[in-house]
Amino acid sequence: MTLPANRRVVGLFIYLFVFLQTICGQYQIPDVTISALKPRGFRASIPDAPNLSLFVFQGNVNRPIGSTDVGTISGEVLQSKDGWWTVEEPGIELKIGDVINYYVVVTADRAGYVKDKLSYTVTALEDRTFTPNITPSPATPRPTPRPTPSPPECRPTVTLVQGGTACAGQTIFEENFDRFRDDIWQIEQYLPSSPNFPFVSYQRLTSDPTVSVSNGELRIVLNLQQREPGFTADSIFTGSLNLYSGCTSSAEACMKQASGADILPPIISGRIISKGFAFTYGTVTVRAKLPQGDWIYPEILLEPFRNKYGSLHYSSGVLQIASARGNKVLSSGTTDYSNKVLFGGPILDLQCHDTLLNSRTLANERWGDSYHEYSLRWAPDRITLSVDGVEWARVEPTASGLRGRFPEQCTQLPRNLLQFGSKMAPFDDHFYIALGVGAGSITEFPDGVKTVNDRPKPWSNPGRKALLNFWQDMDSWLSTWNQPQLLVDYVKVVAL
Repeated sequence: MTLPANRRVVGLFIYLFVFLQTICGQYQIPDVTISALKPRGFRASIPDAPNLSLFVFQGNVNRPIGSTDVGTISGEVLQSKDGWWTVEEPGIELKIGDVINYYVVVTADRAGYVKDKLSYTVTALEDRTFTPNITPSPATPRPTPRPTPSPPECRPTVTLVQGGTACAGQTIFEENFDRFRDDIWQIEQYLPSSPNFPFVSYQRLTSDPTVSVSNGELRIVLNLQQREPGFTADSIFTGSLNLYSGCTSSAEACMKQASGADILPPIISGRIISKGFAFTYGTVTVRAKLPQGDWIYPEILLEPFRNKYGSLHYSSGVLQIASARGNKVLSSGTTDYSNKVLFGGPILDLQCHDTLLNSRTLANERWGDSYHEYSLRWAPDRITLSVDGVEWARVEPTASGLRGRFPEQCTQLPRNLLQFGSKMAPFDDHFYIALGVGAGSITEFPDGVKTVNDRPKPWSNPGRKALLNFWQDMDSWLSTWNQPQLLVDYVKVVAL
């Protein structure tokens, strides 16, 4: 489970600031309309204009911000609504006199523009139902808002939606995969690394794609890198991989040169994220058929939108909706790790990766044999996992929060930061949906497990040659990849 969000965001900002500052174009970033909302919330907007494709806001409250920093108020939007590009942070509580230091980035006509060293002082708190006037004047930096009444049947909810609002029981996201929608999903392209170091690269391919939609279902499949044009088996040991064109992460995650045991990732996979949707609290349901094959696994995840508690060692958390290792036979002693075992739950720490994960084992079939409906209910007081409508696991915080569930020897846990969050921290901020397929890694398959005919796992998780040893054992695992794809029927998120 790779956490690219923070790296992707920071890389984007640095790239735009360094490269796009040199661009001289006709577009001028207009004054930003900012509103501090009551009882809590923040909104920043600019009016729509032809060929805009991105609006980014980064700000700090009562402290400076650098032109490439990720702020405590952080957001990006990729489409306008009602004539405005609006970044909203519903969870932050501001007070009169607070000073927001910020910068914004806008992409227009495929050119980037930065407006920095800006500040805004909160002089009033506005009603949340107000939205910017749709006919702003550049001479009037704070146009008179107009009310947008909520439907009378809208009941309050603890669910928060990035850039929007929600009502209790409302479906806030639904995807049935009648077609692939680029406005909702981003196909990732980069070389993943920390914290779990999967043995894959994520690529958006035009021929033999790793991500496709047909017959009303999403298909994410694994391919071999050596089968791609311009590559051979020798390329994995001596070649280079350049994903810079279309890369969705930072520059260092876009290219690699093989060197010694540090070979190229031998597997190409697909991964998508809900680039235009993030939320806090709700019930996520995914109907899917999980992949099967030795040393592969699905990614059905909620990942942090802005890495509020840090980006290392799962510090800002991952919610694993469902996973099952692809091996039809996999065990260590009497413990079963095969495709019969479903597992999921919160992950907060790399060192103590499995502390809050739960599992459920089937007796006579495997999870990848058929479709199942996997659900995760994320609330301010607990996380609940269900499959096919039946609850199978529940995770609740202690009096000191989820961090209280971890022993003291879990030293990578950011306890000093989590204490400032809620009892569910780090799961008290916006998360987005991620779907994909992984192979190998240093977290998904315990050392010491054995597959068919007592064949041991070919790599050691802390080993320097893990990737190489996995690849050299290809003859044993490739023949088991009879179903190396994740199939998804639908994804749905409902407000609490």
